[in-house]
Amino acid sequence: IFAFMTQDLWLLLVIAVIRSFGNGLENPAANALLPQLVPAKHLTRVNGYNQILMAAMLVMSPLLAGYILSDLGIFWIFVVDALSAALAILFLSVVHVPTPSASHDRAAKRADGILAGLQYVRRTPILLAFMLFTGLAFILVAPSSQLSTLYVNRTFGSEVWHLTFNEWFWTIGAGLGGLYIARHKHFRDQLGLIAIGFAGSGLAFAEMGLPQSFSFYLLFMFVSGTFYPLIQAGQTIYLQENVPADKLGRVFSLWAILSTGIYPLAMLVYGPLADQVPIGRIFVVTGLLLIGVAYWFWHRLRKLSW
Repeated sequence: IFAFMTQDLWLLLVIAVIRSFGNGLENPAANALLPQLVPAKHLTRVNGYNQILMAAMLVMSPLLAGYILSDLGIFWIFVVDALSAALAILFLSVVHVPTPSASHDRAAKRADGILAGLQYVRRTPILLAFMLFTGLAFILVAPSSQLSTLYVNRTFGSEVWHLTFNEWFWTIGAGLGGLYIARHKHFRDQLGLIAIGFAGSGLAFAEMGLPQSFSFYLLFMFVSGTFYPLIQAGQTIYLQENVPADKLGRVFSLWAILSTGIYPLAMLVYGPLADQVPIGRIFVVTGLLLIGVAYWFWHRLRKLSW
């Protein structure tokens, strides 16, 4: 349709919505599938490699997309996207894993899909606390994640190299954080690892909001990137190792809603606020609050058990 009928903006938005819907299905399913493909003793290392690959993708994709967009046009972006999706489907078609045996308790019979996941989370105090703290933490992560480009534009300048370095330094940090995860076979205190990730990110966000040179800002952007895999991989591994296989997909769906779906809701507040209050001040306040939430997360959840 885009190639032969219309190239209006509404079609790009429709494509983005469909693609986002697909990602919403794919990501929880992929996280739930990994424990069926990887022995438990290698889960930590493989999740670390996954974080490294994601960081490498974030570095290379804009370069490739910029080349295609400038020399060939946006239509060929869609062609590459469709071909890569077709290759992924082809590779997945040769992967065979057993379907987890579903539990037959009364709760499972009364509810299906996301409702069954909600009921399981509600009946498991440590998992309920985990989800609530995750939602609260990512509300505080949202401004630094979503407003950093606008902050750089307003504070340091709108030149392309400013925005490029802003993304690259975070991505390089995320790659090194993923390498740190991959070098370990197992983390004894996974909750502590997640709490360190949140606290370190909060400290970096608070420092990013202080008056400083662009070089020091990039340093703390890099630091925030190194802590992100501790959060993402730590939470993924924690759920993979503790949630029953037949409930893992539903739990990961809820986790995905909290860890990514909270951003657009939070930005309904942070976006207008950024036009009234200096963005740096927002970074400082939310970063310091995130440090407190990280300690509260670790202190509360270590007292609970599965």
